[in-house]
Amino acid sequence: MPRRTLHGGGFTLIELLVVIAIIAILAAILFPVFSRVREKARQSSCLSNARQVGLAVNQYTHDYDERYPSNHYCIYYLAVQPYMRNDQMWICPSYSGNYPVRGEFWGLGTAVIADMKTGWLANSDVFGGWGNSMPKKISVIRQPANTVMMAENDNWPPRENAASGQQTAQGAVSPCRTALHAVYHDRWATETGASPTSPSGRLGGHHMAGANFIYADGHAKWLKEPPLDCSAWVAILPSGMSVLTAGVCRPAGQGESWCNY
Repeated sequence: MPRRTLHGGGFTLIELLVVIAIIAILAAILFPVFSRVREKARQSSCLSNARQVGLAVNQYTHDYDERYPSNHYCIYYLAVQPYMRNDQMWICPSYSGNYPVRGEFWGLGTAVIADMKTGWLANSDVFGGWGNSMPKKISVIRQPANTVMMAENDNWPPRENAASGQQTAQGAVSPCRTALHAVYHDRWATETGASPTSPSGRLGGHHMAGANFIYADGHAKWLKEPPLDCSAWVAILPSGMSVLTAGVCRPAGQGESWCNY
C-alpha cells in the first residue's frame, strides 16, 4: 500500500474542517474574554476618574461656605473645574455624551457657554440650585457615606460627535420627583419590582452591566444595579423609604416643591 509522504499528499477536506472548527471554538471562547477584560479596564479607568471628581466637588464645598456647586443648567461642570484642571475627568471611556452648559446661575443668561463631554450627572436632591435657588449645604446630608452624590449618566446617539449646543447626555437626576428616572433603565441587567414595560431612566448600565457611583463623602464604587432605597438618593429622608413602594422619593402627600427643601 503506498504511503502518503510529506510532499506528496495534502490535507483532506475533513481535516481542514476539523481545524477550522477548532479555531472557531477557540475564537468563540476567547473573544468574549478579551471584551470583558477591555471593559473591566474601562470600568477601572472611569472609577479612578470618579474618585477625582468626588474629591474636586468636596474641595469646592470647603471653599464656598460648605455649599455644593449649583445644578442649574449643570453649571457645576464648570464650577469645580479649577479643582480638577482636566476636563477629561468627566469623560467615561464607555459612554459619554454632550451637555450644553448655560451660565444663568452666574448671571450670564441662558446662552450656551460650554459644550461639556461627560459621562456623569449630579443628584439634584443633593446639589440643589435648580431654578437659580441657593445650592444645598453639605450639612443636610445625614449619611454621606450612603448617599449618592453623582452617577454615570444616560446618553443617546450621536454621543461623542454632537453638534455645538446639542444635548446628548443627561446632566442631572431628581429621584425625589420620580424615582423611575434614577433606578430603571433598559440597559440595566437586573431590574427589581414593578418596573415599567419599557423602562427608561437617566442612569444606565455602562460597565459589565453596572455603573460607577460617587457618594457624598467622596468615595466611589461600582455597583451591579443602582441603589433602590430612597434614603440613598434624597439626603433628608429616614432610612427604609423604598423606591419600589413609594414610586417617588418624597413623603406621601408632598408635592414636587418639597424636593427643593
